Amino acid sequence: MDLAEYEQAKLELAAILRSMTDIIEHERPDRHAPFRDLFARLAEDRFNLVVVGRFSRGKTSLMNAMLGTERLPTGLVPLTSVITTVSYGTKERAFIEHEGWNLPNEIALDELPDYVTQQRNPGNIRKVKIARIELPAELLRRGFHFVDTPGLGSSILENTQTTERFLPQADAFILVTSYDSPLSVEEKRVLQEVGSTGNRLFLVVNKQDIVSPEERELVLRHIRDEIHSAPGKPLPSIFSVSARNAIEASRRQDEEAYARSGIATFKEEVVRFLLTEKQSEFLRRMCERTGEALRAIPNSAGELHRLELIYRRINRHQVPLAPLPLPVGSVAHFSSCWVCSRLGRRLYDFLCQYQYDIAMRPDRQAALAEAGGLCPFHAWRYARLASTRGTCIAFPGVLEFLAGRLRHIAETASMHDYAAEIGKLRPTPFNCALCRAHRDLERETVASTVKLLTAEDDHANDQTSDLCLNHLQLVIETIGPGDVARNLLVREASNLERVSGDMRRYVLKHDGVRRFLASSEEQDADQRGLALLAGHQSVTGG
Repeated sequence: MDLAEYEQAKLELAAILRSMTDIIEHERPDRHAPFRDLFARLAEDRFNLVVVGRFSRGKTSLMNAMLGTERLPTGLVPLTSVITTVSYGTKERAFIEHEGWNLPNEIALDELPDYVTQQRNPGNIRKVKIARIELPAELLRRGFHFVDTPGLGSSILENTQTTERFLPQADAFILVTSYDSPLSVEEKRVLQEVGSTGNRLFLVVNKQDIVSPEERELVLRHIRDEIHSAPGKPLPSIFSVSARNAIEASRRQDEEAYARSGIATFKEEVVRFLLTEKQSEFLRRMCERTGEALRAIPNSAGELHRLELIYRRINRHQVPLAPLPLPVGSVAHFSSCWVCSRLGRRLYDFLCQYQYDIAMRPDRQAALAEAGGLCPFHAWRYARLASTRGTCIAFPGVLEFLAGRLRHIAETASMHDYAAEIGKLRPTPFNCALCRAHRDLERETVASTVKLLTAEDDHANDQTSDLCLNHLQLVIETIGPGDVARNLLVREASNLERVSGDMRRYVLKHDGVRRFLASSEEQDADQRGLALLAGHQSVTGG
């Protein structure tokens, strides 16, 4: 089961719950509570991955390396006793939750040291309870929540106490030590405490770049000996990494260097655990609880059958995951169609000039009248842009021209031809002046987009690859068959799937009364989905 399969199974469960909720709302309202609770549990699905270790081990650098970012602040000395969580967000944001405050305070990420460092917040005089960071990192998008804890063994005793108090809330742990002084007393204690709980623990030895391969092996052998001598099960997996090298490799988009840093292997193992152990167990429990709720409802055999198919799929033989894509390329993330955005601006500029010309030039007013005005869409666009005075200057001639034509039809045409003759008077997309301008400007915009797409410039390609279906067709017709067209199709498919997933997650959180958990992408998924299908309203007439 990969991330997409997990997400699909969860959404199928939501569809079953939604179907039964619609039925019991009217027939068995007394049975509504279990389904509401199950919705809420699905919507809240999250995974707390707690990062612990002494100060200066490179915990935050490790998180930056895994997330493919450099935005989490590093080198803050010494830290206060503040827990920092990192979760997914469409854009970079940071929030501070204060003790005794109901609402969080949003701050710039660069301001975080003002709240979480001893130097700027001594003794936590600001009463910060937790710092929350949102980042647009793909690893976080499926429910990962990184939890960065204060350094163990700090001279500030409360730092260690805060970290130890938070341990029961973890789903899994990353214990970060380093080659310069591996496994402190406090880190050994964490090994023992986590081992006794049975929670999964990943032991990461950071800074492999500061030692030779021979020294590296000696340190790892020492750590293995220490672990085997310590009580508690299960034994953690050990990963040798260089967070610094991984960050540099991401900056250079060097996949080989990123792999040598050890971060790719470590990240793959963390996600493998999330899918094959934690999330599969979560889905199994959800299926069992849903089945219990369904069996209490008459005529639910069809939904129970659908549930059984999901349950079998979860429990089938797990296929090993393919390696995760490295964070060195772009990820499809549709916000708006490139062609629609540029065409919309050009059409606006054209319409501004057009309505000015109509208002100031009698010959343009006469031409508009003889054309019978504009098509319905552009007539209203014109009215939205022009003033009441401008519209009243432009359209009297149109109305008078049409009045004359109608009188002529009434006097000369057969009654059976009235409708056909009226139809000839009405502007259509083929003879509307603004429709003609639209087609001309669209051809020019598509041509310029194709020129950028076919240039040997990856940055330009990333910028211009987001297209609505209409303009995707026009661009591919212009480009013709080949790798560029194929890549556009693959990116479009990824965009459609991503927005579809955002839509489904929004509905799940809405139905689970957890709308406050919806990301910005999920909240505007309806608009992005329609923009993919139909283009921008100002361009396509929606």
